[in-house]
Parts: sequence; structure tokens; C-alpha cells
Amino acid sequence: MNKIRRLKINEFKGGLLGIVLLFFLITITLYTLIFIPASERSEWNNPSFWIDYPKNAEPVWVNYFLTFFNQQLPEHVVLPKEGAIESRYAEGPDYKIQNYTFEYNMKYDEFPSAFSIPYSIQLGQIPPVIEVSVQRPDGNELVLYYNSLDSAPLSGSNFSNQNSSSSQSSNEDSIIDNSTPSGLREMTSNIVSQRLFSTSSDIIQSLSDYSNLFNFSISGLPAEKVIFSSQNNNVPLKGTYKFVISIYSFDSDTTAQDIKVVVEGKTFGMLGTDDLRRDISFGVMIGTPVALLIGTTVAVSSTMIGLFYGLIAGYKGRRLGTAMVIIIDIFLSIPTMVIFIILSLNFGKSLIFLIGLFVLFGWPGLALINRTFSIQIKNYPYVEASKLMGESDIRIVFRHIVPQLIPFTLANFALSVPAAILGESALSFLGFGDPSFPTWGQMLQDAHFSSAEILGYWWWIIPPGLMISITSIAFILIGRFLENRAKVSKRR
Repeated sequence: MNKIRRLKINEFKGGLLGIVLLFFLITITLYTLIFIPASERSEWNNPSFWIDYPKNAEPVWVNYFLTFFNQQLPEHVVLPKEGAIESRYAEGPDYKIQNYTFEYNMKYDEFPSAFSIPYSIQLGQIPPVIEVSVQRPDGNELVLYYNSLDSAPLSGSNFSNQNSSSSQSSNEDSIIDNSTPSGLREMTSNIVSQRLFSTSSDIIQSLSDYSNLFNFSISGLPAEKVIFSSQNNNVPLKGTYKFVISIYSFDSDTTAQDIKVVVEGKTFGMLGTDDLRRDISFGVMIGTPVALLIGTTVAVSSTMIGLFYGLIAGYKGRRLGTAMVIIIDIFLSIPTMVIFIILSLNFGKSLIFLIGLFVLFGWPGLALINRTFSIQIKNYPYVEASKLMGESDIRIVFRHIVPQLIPFTLANFALSVPAAILGESALSFLGFGDPSFPTWGQMLQDAHFSSAEILGYWWWIIPPGLMISITSIAFILIGRFLENRAKVSKRR
């Protein structure tokens, strides 16, 4: 008796844990759909949307554990125009100067990964001059960049920039082009938007002029390892750095629209970033409603088909029942994963198409179970009595047989959800999923493609894998609980 009681308690605890995990997933789904605009959710595969984020950054909470070893990784910092500690404006008879000073506190034992300075300037008739310099804690000032911008193009003319490329590519490697002096540039009307990267050839060339300041060779070193370095050794120089951005203009129409300083750190956010600078936590959140949509859609459709198909096959029997069982056997004997891959290659990698395939091949197992139960239930005395009383088949089915099948159907529904999610994840991991939708399987496929498991980028692999496991465990626990309750009800 005590053993049975313990089993019931464990069964209840398992079901309760499943409900808690399901509530957690639903909470993430609601938060994503309500607080994250659809326009942002669609930007997952847009590299320019993530350009201000760091590349392959670890979660920010890693620093809490590193404090025990007296180490800290640089955190990602974005200094907006509104955060400039000093904005100065000077004007003469034929010129004006706009100065913006941004302060960065370097307190880490490692160098930042990189930095960039994006800015947007409304141009007048005379090209303005942009100067970027850094004031170091040791009092030295380094001029990183000094160049003029092209003037605004005439109406109807084609814009061409002799100093930098104006084309953008969806590939990030082509966006960050080291061969161009000033990195990424766009021009709309008379507003030029440009991003100065630390890998810019202009910055590398400018820093070479300060080689005499350092007691070691700076040749071949990245810009951030020179700017933030001590003079005696190539180790980080801690202290306050000031990035000074000056705009020298020679007409009244030139105006700075936006200026930022992005110091790329090695830690960012709750779950870090991937090789394409995308926020892993963002991907996990927007992947949750997609996963639940796949799981519930497939589970509802296949469960309903399996319920009524198996019910008809078992209740009718004879030739019709035999023919329906043969169809079930044919579907069960098909190697579904191979078929999925072949069909995906020939008919496209559409999420709706994948859901349709999961529904098409997901109902036979449940149909076979329902057929077996239907054969047993239709031979019960009260069902036979209903037939003798002249009740129609439809009434008998919905009054006596369906209620008996509902508990097992609900249990199988709960178990079908993780099966569909795992199936989609497996296909996406193999490269046969829909790349336009951010799914956990697609995230794992991107991680594998970038050799994240070899390079040690664990924060790119564990979160989506853990979410797949949590979702599967939640529905499996609920399904087991419902299945056990159905068996108890049947005995009674």
C-alpha cells in the first residue's frame, strides 16, 4: 500500500513539474508576442540589425564566476550621442566645429575585441571633415582618423564614393571590409551614414605614426591592442579613455544626426552572442512560439486524425477495417526521416510544408492504438445494449466510445508535441529546416556550421538545446501523468 502511495505521489509531482515547465514556456511565448514587435522578430537573419552587438561574446554573468579568480572579461559598451560627457560647438564666419567626447572606463585585464564609431551626418554643399582621436589615461592623445566626406549628390545623379564602398552585403564579412578606409557606408538623400571600424586601414595607418610611443613593436597588432595598451608592455592600460569626435564644417547646413562609440566587449547579455553577432537570448525567445506552434499544430492535427481514423477502423471492422489497417501498416513501414529529407530537397524548406509532413506521418501510431481500444469497447455489454435499443452508430460512437478514448488521446497528444519539436530540430540541424524562421534547431545548425562545439562557444549550443529538452520534458511528464490517470479510470 505504501509503495502504491509513493508511486501516486511521484506521479503527481511529475505532472506538476510538467505543468510548471509548460507555464514557463507559455510565459516566454506571451512575452515575446506582446513585448517584442513583429518587425524586430523578423530581423533575426538581418546582419545589419546586429552590427552594434559584439561577436562571439560570452554571457555577462560569466564575470561573476571569474571574480573568484580575480579576472574580468570586458563588457560590451555602446555610448550614444546623448551619453557624450561633453558636446562643444564653435562657429566662425565661414566654419563651425562640433565636438563630442565619449568616456570609456577601461578596468579589465583583457583587451576589448574591437570598436567601431557609427555616425550619420546631414551634408551641405561643402564636404565636412571628420576627426576621431583618443585621449589615453597616460596623457597621450592618438588621432585615429582624419578625412573629408563627399558633398551631397545632385538630384537625380548616382552617388559614388571614392574613399569607401557604398554597397552592403548580407554577409557580415563583406560588411566589415578591411580594404576600405572607412568601413560601412550608406547614403540617403543628403544624409551620409558611415561606420568606422577598428580594422579600418585608415586607423591602422594612423596608429603606425605613434610607434615611437611604445617600447614594443605595434606592427601587425589590432588597433584595440595598441590604443588600450600600456607603453612599456602590450598589456591593458587601465583608466579612463576619451573618444573625441570632431566635425569641421564650412556651411550652415552640415549637422550631426547621430554619433555613437561601440566598444565591443567579450561578454554581453544573459546568453551571449553568436558568430553573426546575434543575441542568443533573443533567438531563444522568438524561437519559443515557433516551437510551440509546430508542436501543438502537429499534435492537434495528427491526434484528431488518429482518433477518428482508428475509431472507424475498429468500430466498422470487416473489409473496411482491414483495408484501413493495411494503410496504417504502410505508413508505419516508411522511413520518415529519409522521406522528409528527400521531399525537403525537392519541394523547398518551408515551415508549413514541414508541419504538413509531420501531420501526414504522425497519425498512424495513434490510429492503431485507438483501433485496438475501439474493438474492445464496442464489445462491452452496454454498447451491445445500445445497439439493441436502436441507437445510431454516430450516437454510440460519441456517447460510449469517444469518452473512453479521450484520456489516452490526451496523453498521446502531450507526447506528440515533443516528437514534432524534436523532429523539426533534427531536420533543421541537418540543414533541411526553414532558415527564414528562427527555431532552436536552426540555431544549433548555425552553431555546428560555425564549429561552435570545437571552438568552445558553449553558450551558443546549450541554451537552444536546453530549451528543446525543457519542452520535451514538460510535455512528456504531462503525457505520462494523463496516461496513468487514464489507466486508473479504466480499471474503475
